[in-house]
Amino acid sequence: MTQKRITYLKQALTQYSQRLDQKGFVANHDGNLTVKIDSGYLATPTSVPKAFITPEQIITLDFQGKKTAGVGKPFGELNLHLAAYQARPDAQAVIHAHPPFATAFGLTGQPIKPRLPEAIVSLGGLIPLAPYSMPGSPQNAVAVHEALMIGDVFLIAGNGVLAIGDDLEQAYLRLELVEHLAKIEFYASHLGATMDLPAEDRQALLDKRKTLGLGPQAQLGDIPRPVARPEQKTKDALTDDIKDIIAEEIAKALKQ
Repeated sequence: MTQKRITYLKQALTQYSQRLDQKGFVANHDGNLTVKIDSGYLATPTSVPKAFITPEQIITLDFQGKKTAGVGKPFGELNLHLAAYQARPDAQAVIHAHPPFATAFGLTGQPIKPRLPEAIVSLGGLIPLAPYSMPGSPQNAVAVHEALMIGDVFLIAGNGVLAIGDDLEQAYLRLELVEHLAKIEFYASHLGATMDLPAEDRQALLDKRKTLGLGPQAQLGDIPRPVARPEQKTKDALTDDIKDIIAEEIAKALKQ
């Protein structure tokens, strides 16, 4: 990749960072953007408001997320981006932001079902909702993988929206469209019962989407790749742990 291309991508990261701020999709230090290059990724640094970011502040990372150049520090949610690139090798850019209406849907546990024909072709039949998990948790990678097996953009409960694309423009436009759909759903729900498209029309639109080479089914094939889930304690195991803690505290009290 030429230096001219690197310079262009740094400018693009700056442009879309500022656009996120202008649209009200981020505030303070919210949001993060990355783009893939031959040696790894270019990324926005942590703790820099997107409104004021400059090309000189863009940092370079290797494929493991370790900084190799630049003065800033990698942002804390880098694992979300790395998981997205791993799940979807076709992704060339990732944008994470907190657009208010779409983020509100995630906070209330609601995925978004597109009802407009153009949106179904662009984004698919469902904007999935990834479950909440603490930043840095192994569950994040699993949630990102599963969501990106459904579509190219998804909500994260308690953490906004994440979109991938062939470039920054496509990732941004997907995120912007999700926010637009969230607004429409919000307004429609306050006006009355919302309509839906006939099932055969939805399927025709989804077939058109695949024909255009859009979505994970077109990019990866119809069978999602399996993903190993981190081991989790069952509800019974957690209950046993609580019982053990209570028993220990009672024993301590009796000795006093």
